Amino acid sequence: MPVNFLEIQRQIREAGSEAQRRQEHLKALRQSARQLLATYTNELEWLQRLVRLASEKNSGLRCAVPLTEFLNQSIARPVLREKIVLLAADGSQIEPDRHAQVEFAEVNVGVIRIVPGQGEPPREMTRSWLLYGDQLYCTDGIMGEDLLALMRDLYERRTLAELAAAERFPVVTLTDGTLELFREPKERADFQQPFQDYLAALRELARLNVAAAGYVDKPRADLVVRLLELVLLPAEQIAQAGRIRPLLGVTDADLFSPLLKPGERSAVFAIQSRSASSFSDALALHFFYLNVGYEEKPWLARVEVPAWVVQNSVLLNRVHSALMEQCDWMTGKRYPYALHRAHEVAVVTREEKLQIETMFITEMRRLGVEVGDTSFKQSLKELSGDRTRYQR
Repeated sequence: MPVNFLEIQRQIREAGSEAQRRQEHLKALRQSARQLLATYTNELEWLQRLVRLASEKNSGLRCAVPLTEFLNQSIARPVLREKIVLLAADGSQIEPDRHAQVEFAEVNVGVIRIVPGQGEPPREMTRSWLLYGDQLYCTDGIMGEDLLALMRDLYERRTLAELAAAERFPVVTLTDGTLELFREPKERADFQQPFQDYLAALRELARLNVAAAGYVDKPRADLVVRLLELVLLPAEQIAQAGRIRPLLGVTDADLFSPLLKPGERSAVFAIQSRSASSFSDALALHFFYLNVGYEEKPWLARVEVPAWVVQNSVLLNRVHSALMEQCDWMTGKRYPYALHRAHEVAVVTREEKLQIETMFITEMRRLGVEVGDTSFKQSLKELSGDRTRYQR
């Protein structure tokens, strides 16, 4: 049956009324959060002690940790004249499909290599990994999206490390999304080896002194807001840090949009979280906000960088400068050109999935290996003309 648009329309009107009330409420909260940011901007050591105290009471606390730059500090776009190599990677994957004749998974990583300002055309490359048979299984059965996504992240960083090792000039690497892996449940043995391999790939990037960064477009994070919320808690409630949310709904972008001019970055913050604790020493995770927009329309991105980049101002400036230059290549929608191209290269189309499946079936039959049947459900969908996407 089609969508019940009459019912949806009624709910949209209700949502609109609620949105008006929420908009006024959030406006007041944003103003309070900005005042807190200004008030405690140089109370760095006190805030660090407050985070330590709160995290001792609540090990699951997730918030920002200030370092050496004032909370509301803005850092201008650096001018770099050195020759660098920019490597941007993005990945996509095909999940195992129990409705298909053969079950397999595939990870595709696309990489764009650019040497800014040298007149060299961008160079693209792809690497593909097929997972089948026992490779598909984990303790819970067939691998799910979370484990396959971890494999994709691993292959992205491993590929970047291999390519960076072959370069003669300083390298900046970009990936889409965070460096922190929220999908990595440490209690699962199946995730341990891929996660350790992921950390090993990051350590190799550190050994090569690569300026590595993860780029988050239109971020919704509120780590700095959560830091400011600690200030509002009375001492007897510090154990509830992260659970009591007086500024709920306010984002870090709400804080920094009025402060950062085009091209400027915010202060660098460390991440306090249970997940981030797995990234130790040189791999410790940090972030800053970057205004890649225009004077009349600021647009903030969240950039994650590991400790070895934060501790070297040259590497940090390379990331800052390279991201702004890449966004300059894009008119209107300010997103790093290299990451956009890497996504285009990495994406696996439905036709390519079907081609891989056909190649797989052909080879199995050539070898006399039994091939399964398409599920009745999928067969009926194809018979009815529903070929827009695979559904499980």
